[in-house]
Amino acid sequence: MSKARLDLKDFSIASRRAESKPQVMPGAIGSRPATDTHVMPMLPRPSEVQRRETAESRAIAQEDVRYSLKNLQRAKQRNVKFFINIALDYEMKARLQRAALENDVKMTAVVKAALDCYLSGNGY
Repeated sequence: MSKARLDLKDFSIASRRAESKPQVMPGAIGSRPATDTHVMPMLPRPSEVQRRETAESRAIAQEDVRYSLKNLQRAKQRNVKFFINIALDYEMKARLQRAALENDVKMTAVVKAALDCYLSGNGY
């Protein structure tokens, strides 16, 4: 099997869109009332000191947010579940499955209850 050869002519290439210049309607300039000639003043350009102060305050705020997010992630990790691997023989696993099926709970709930009962019974 040979692959079909593709050539540049096999693809259709769209031409570039011509840049259009904004068109000004001649009637629009003269139709404005004379009271609309009020131009909004531009905002003053902040000095170097003001820019530095705003940048520092923004950086401090971002750092506080980053710290609070990090603390939130740490709090979530404290509540993470820990898993254990238990090697069960066939009979024990069958008993565990039967107990879970008859009581309509998951096998992990049965194992948790059994471990809790054992640990509390032995003073742990």
